[in-house]
Amino acid sequence: MRESLMAGLRAALILALLLVLPPVRAVETKKQEDTAPCIEVQVNGERIPAWDCLQRKLAPASKAAKSPALSEAERLMRQPGNQLMQYNLEGTRQRMGDAFGRSVVPQRPAR
Repeated sequence: MRESLMAGLRAALILALLLVLPPVRAVETKKQEDTAPCIEVQVNGERIPAWDCLQRKLAPASKAAKSPALSEAERLMRQPGNQLMQYNLEGTRQRMGDAFGRSVVPQRPAR
């Protein structure tokens, strides 16, 4: 009885390993593709770069690798200050020009 139970467990373990291994191999293959160097070929003194390989390496990361969707409040908090209408010293200096610190009238009026 114990022997048949052990044989059943072994079969279940082997089946589980077979189901898990193919995705792992696919991930390893993908990693190897990403780290493989792009090979240039030289024909009759003319160098021919591997454009498809270079484009694959320079392509933006997939959307699955990006951070999860943010709530509206988080998205607003991460906006740059100029979009939130916050004070910006350098922007004020640029707009005021020579009149910065001497007059309230900018050198170049706002459009």
